[in-house]
Parts: sequence; structure tokens; C-alpha cells
Amino acid sequence: MSQNQTFVYLAVCYGVIGYETILGIVRVQDYFLAKFKKEFKIDAKKNKESLESNSKSITAASMEGKLKEKLESTGIAFLCLAVSKNSSSPISSLSGLVGMVCLILTLRMAHKSLACKLKARTELKNKSWKMSKKNSTSAENLLEMINDSNQTVHPDFENAEMKMVDITNNNITEQSTMYHYQKRKHLYLEDQDINLKAELEKCQKKTTEEKVVKQQSNAKKVDNRVDKVYTIGCFDLFHFGHVQLINRMRELGKKVIVGVHDSRSIYKLKKRVPVDSTEKRMMNVKTVADEVFCIAGCDPSNFMSCIVNLGKNETALYVRGDDMPDFPSREVVESLMPIKLLPYTEGVSTTKLRKENYSHIAPDDEEYLDKIN
Repeated sequence: MSQNQTFVYLAVCYGVIGYETILGIVRVQDYFLAKFKKEFKIDAKKNKESLESNSKSITAASMEGKLKEKLESTGIAFLCLAVSKNSSSPISSLSGLVGMVCLILTLRMAHKSLACKLKARTELKNKSWKMSKKNSTSAENLLEMINDSNQTVHPDFENAEMKMVDITNNNITEQSTMYHYQKRKHLYLEDQDINLKAELEKCQKKTTEEKVVKQQSNAKKVDNRVDKVYTIGCFDLFHFGHVQLINRMRELGKKVIVGVHDSRSIYKLKKRVPVDSTEKRMMNVKTVADEVFCIAGCDPSNFMSCIVNLGKNETALYVRGDDMPDFPSREVVESLMPIKLLPYTEGVSTTKLRKENYSHIAPDDEEYLDKIN
């Protein structure tokens, strides 16, 4: 191998070795610096933003590094092949030339990679210097504002002192210099009292509005029922149909008043003795009605005239089942109040219950009548 070939061969090899050594040192330094920042969470947010913004450049650098490694390994492989064929002059063969070209390209890419890393370090250093200068400028502006405020005199302020610290590169440097400034004499001033008063008035206004809305809502729920609602019946063997009738009366009137025939008037009207006594029937009705009175006769007209006592502006209504529209004393009741007929409850009746459970009591058993009346 000639002297020139030897020189080129050695220059390329030593150049690759030198560049790869320097790149290895730089990468080791970058690795430990990144690990240190990650462990102590230094500039975590900034690093995250820089990684997101430089994702494309990072991908390009990674692809370039892999290409450099491939060229380097390919060049070494071709040179080894050339040495095995012609150990005296490997560069003169085709495989030797291909190997040298690959190593020269590797040398160029190594130089470019090292230049990029050194440039990034320089930019980072300049950025840190600018940030420290900005912090220093902010501190100077703060001192200037304090000095300007000290020149103005106000009766509500007094002189005070504070100790300043200098923050540089995440390190707190204490300073012994004391700076003078003015602070308020009183914590609570008239402007604060005005704000408090405004908030109080706002709360009172809100409370008043809520009360008005509540009153309007209650006004909408007007009770349109009549003051008193009346009815008269036998109510023997008190059952679900009786209860449903009185509950419907409750929906129509505020006060439910019920008249109950005594046992002898039932016997005369219906030609049969009742099963329950007068007292029991009245007590059963009282469980669901407000007032109960006894009708001791077949014609309840006089009783109704005596019971109905309406005050000034009071309203009343008479309710009856539609199974007996022509009930006794209808004319008298119509002269006192309106009449409303409610539908008869099907499926249950006193007659049906009597046939099923009390058939042993004869309809004309006057001895039984004397016993229960």
C-alpha cells in the first residue's frame, strides 16, 4: 500500500475514532444532566414543552444517528473484506473503495451531529443568561416603583421596611439591604366598608325576591273548595263505597258534615232493620268526616234547616250518590245550597254484604231493632 493510501486510510480511521469519542462524551454528559433534572424535577414543564415543540427535529436526529451507524458498520465490513482479499493494498480494490466512502460519509455525519449538539448547548446557555437578566431587570423596576411610591405622602399610609432577595438560576441569594416603602395604617378602610355594604344589600335584595316568588307561588295554589259540604245517609255495614263518597266530599269542601239516620227511620224507609246500631254507624262515619249528626226521622228537611248554619260569604254544597237522585227533602236542600250527584261505587253495597254475612237477621225483626237502636 502506497504512502498516500496509508495516510488517507489512517486519517479516516482516526477521524472517525475521534469524532465518535467526543460524541460519546457529550452524550454521557447529556444523559446524566437529563437524569438529574428528572430526579429533582427541575424545569419539568419547560422540558415537556421543548420536547413537544422539537419532536420533528428529534425524530430527524434519531434517523440520522441510525444512518451513521449503518454507514460505519458497512464501511468496516467492506474494508475487512478488502483486507482479506488483498492485505498489502486493500484500498485499491472495489470493496476497499466502498468501505472508505462509507467511512468518509460517517465522518461527515459525525461532524454534523457534534456541531448540532454544541449549538444546542450554546443556545441553552444564552437563554439562561437572558432569563437571569430579565429577573434582574424586574427587580430593578420593583425598586424604582418602591422609590416612586415613597415620594408621595398620604395620611392613611406610614413608612415601613422590607428585606429583598435576589433569585438567580433557581438559587435564592439573600441581601442585607433594607428597602423602605409605605403601607396602610388601617386594614379596614371606607372603601372596604362600602363593598361590604353593597354585598349586604345584594343579599337582602335576593332574599326579598325569593320571598316574592314564594308568595306568588302560594297565591297560585288557591283553594277553590266550598266552605262546607253536606250529605245524609244510613251508612249501615260501613264499607269502601261509604269511605270513597266521603273522601270525594273532602275534595269538594273544606269541612265535611254528615247526617246519619237512626235505626227506626231506616226501618220505616227501607222496610228492613239495620245490622249496626245508630251509635256504631255514627262512630264509623266520624272516622272520616268532620261533624256527624243524627236524623231521627224519615224526612230530614227540618234537621237540615236546623243544621245548616252558614256565615257571611260562606259557601256550601250537598253531595249525594247518583243511585238515588230523588232523595227525601231534595226541595229543602236545593233552597239552601247546590246539589252534586256523585257516581255510585260498583262492586260493593250494604245489601250485598247483608246477604253474604247477615242473612240470619230478618228484615222485619223488631226485637233486634229494639236491641240495637
